[in-house]
Amino acid sequence: MSAQEILDLLEQSGLEQYKTSFAQWIFPTAQLILEPKSDELLQIGESKVGGDPDLLEEVEWPKWKGYDMTFIAQINLAECPTNLSLPSAGLLSFFYGVEGMYEDPDFYGDPHTSRVIYTSPDQLEYIVRRSSPGTLNAAGAMMKPNSISFIPNLSVPAAESAYLESVGLGWNGEREDFDKYWEIFLPKTEKLWQREGYINRFMGHPDPVQGDMQRSCEIAYGSYTDDELDKTEFINSAIKWRLLLQIDSEEEKTGIMWGDVGRIYYWIHEDDLAQLRFDRVFCEMQCC
Repeated sequence: MSAQEILDLLEQSGLEQYKTSFAQWIFPTAQLILEPKSDELLQIGESKVGGDPDLLEEVEWPKWKGYDMTFIAQINLAECPTNLSLPSAGLLSFFYGVEGMYEDPDFYGDPHTSRVIYTSPDQLEYIVRRSSPGTLNAAGAMMKPNSISFIPNLSVPAAESAYLESVGLGWNGEREDFDKYWEIFLPKTEKLWQREGYINRFMGHPDPVQGDMQRSCEIAYGSYTDDELDKTEFINSAIKWRLLLQIDSEEEKTGIMWGDVGRIYYWIHEDDLAQLRFDRVFCEMQCC
């Protein structure tokens, strides 16, 4: 499906007046198809979900409070589709404080419960396979290794999104148009993309379980009062948060379920992404 076909669907759904704004929110994405494979069969630096990460020896294992973080995935940018607005090479390694999520009440909303490490192309020859710390519970806080296949596509904002709120099309905006987006437009696009079952995603727009996450990202890194959370300035700032990675509950492949058949979502501010700064990434878990 092309961007123009998506805009045509928007018009056919009775939402023509939003086409100009919407055109800039059609983002390229890559769906990740997982295939269980032992670490021994995965090359150093190859894209994968779970297993043990490939890092520089001097990189300290990420922690949240006293908890060692779980290695979630690594994405070799040279293996990705070329239209994702990312460098053509380098390695992104994703970690999350899984054990803290289930044991510490301060976990949720804390922007430091995840970490993403960027290894530049000139450093890739020095990375090594690193064993996960022995303190991690192999049954509940370590993911089984899987290779990744990338399927490129396009994506559109979820119904509850700061993007739509910014043009009055959100839950609290023009309700008749919101219903058209939710009940007519989104089902049309999902049918054409055949999005069913588990959805692991790199870049693009999320497939939320509960609702908008751009607000959560902005709140986590800002200092807002309750009466500021619906103001134009806040919404216009929230739309600058972009999905980086979405991992689903493919428990039979990875050994981990996120809450009650949920997903985890890594977000990054677009300014940080442009500068390849990954120190302000925010990860949120949503489940049924």
